[in-house]
Amino acid sequence: MKTLAVLAREHGTIESMAQRFEVEIARIPGGEEVDAEALERLLGFFELEVDGHHQEKEERVFLPRLLLRAPSEEARALRGLLDDHRAQRQLLAGMRGEIEGVAYGDGGALNALLHNARRYLTVQREHSRWEGARLFPLARLCLSRRDDHAICRGFRRLETNHGHALWDAAAALVAWLELRRAPASA
Repeated sequence: MKTLAVLAREHGTIESMAQRFEVEIARIPGGEEVDAEALERLLGFFELEVDGHHQEKEERVFLPRLLLRAPSEEARALRGLLDDHRAQRQLLAGMRGEIEGVAYGDGGALNALLHNARRYLTVQREHSRWEGARLFPLARLCLSRRDDHAICRGFRRLETNHGHALWDAAAALVAWLELRRAPASA
């Protein structure tokens, strides 16, 4: 299914960005200076691309179609995905609330940001694993080729609204992070 290939590729991209975020937050307790701009941009990626772009595809296009086709006992479990998305949004909002304090050297804000960041990464990874293990197999069983085409059309409409693919936004951010980390020439 093309739908699942798109979602799986996005999950892989999200995981690679989660690893980048993990590297940034791991530097902090080691005594390195806080790179507030890098944290800000990574947080923005998770807010705009993961929550705003990827999860919008799931919530507005993929899940409604799957809920129509899934057996009722499975449909109840699928609705739990929306709870996962809400929990992720709360963690992102918590980090957003702390990022300004971090930029100004507020140690309490930094500790709160680190706590929320670690929790977000855990929740995000558990969510992606659950989707791969339970959601994708269910979709293969329940969705027809016609459903797959309709979902792909919906995904393309959202891509047009966003103006880019999630993996393109990730590539741009990775390029910026790499450039930022490159040693300056004398």
